[in-house]
Amino acid sequence: MIETAVRIRSAAPGDAQRIHELHVAAVRALCAPHYAPEIVEGWLANRSAHGYLRGINSGTVVVAELDSRVVGFGEGVPGKVVAVFVDPVFVNRGIGSALLEHTLRVAREEHRGPVRLKYTLNAVGFYERFGFYQVERSVVRRNHVEVPVVVMEHDG
Repeated sequence: MIETAVRIRSAAPGDAQRIHELHVAAVRALCAPHYAPEIVEGWLANRSAHGYLRGINSGTVVVAELDSRVVGFGEGVPGKVVAVFVDPVFVNRGIGSALLEHTLRVAREEHRGPVRLKYTLNAVGFYERFGFYQVERSVVRRNHVEVPVVVMEHDG
């Protein structure tokens, strides 16, 4: 079986619900083994598709498609990779890599110096494979919980 290549495109407002669904699924499946259940549930509380519209409308959010199905999303702004998430059903197919390469290009536009990201504990190895290195450990407050994260940078 030959798999169709992943296609990266700008997200549209109609993608918000699917982005929300795959983001929640990714956190529950991929991040949950590294975080206590109360952190995961607090992190996901009060999320909705509406929360993605700001980035979508500003043009910073992209989606990855396989056979016209949205299977991942990413966001990059000058100096920062904001997000890279893949539907857990579609991990290890190069989708995260394609999204990271795209968001890293965007982060380099109009920016000099290291590109930074704050990411979940489960994703450190993924980013290290692309040349990111750990700068510090930190926490991000989501609703009523503090989510431990790793701050990473990329010089290349």
